[in-house]
Amino acid sequence: MKDIENREDIIVLVNTFYDKVQNTKELSYFFNDIAQLDWEAHLPKMYDFWETILFHKSGYKGNPMVKHVNLHKIAPLKSENFDTWLLIFKGNVDELFKGELATKIKIRATSIATAIQLNTVYQK
Repeated sequence: MKDIENREDIIVLVNTFYDKVQNTKELSYFFNDIAQLDWEAHLPKMYDFWETILFHKSGYKGNPMVKHVNLHKIAPLKSENFDTWLLIFKGNVDELFKGELATKIKIRATSIATAIQLNTVYQK
């Protein structure tokens, strides 16, 4: 099994991950019913986001914290949502890749999920 090496690998990772998310009722609800995402527009942003995280490219423009805080105001996020998201994300990485960047993306996903959770679920 190879490591994540380039944008093409990120595209595969992101697409397979969101296929799983869309088949997970607990999470698909937020993306499809609440945020009403345009998947054709959203996925390239996620490619840019993870490419920025892993390869220090400067393609991503956005603020995921603000997006999630606003989503939380409409439909409160729960710790279980983050646990499920991370379980699917990490499992998806493990199914596809192995190596330093595969480990890094899982660590970063955990850090990002924790930060967003602290600013939504645990914000008083």
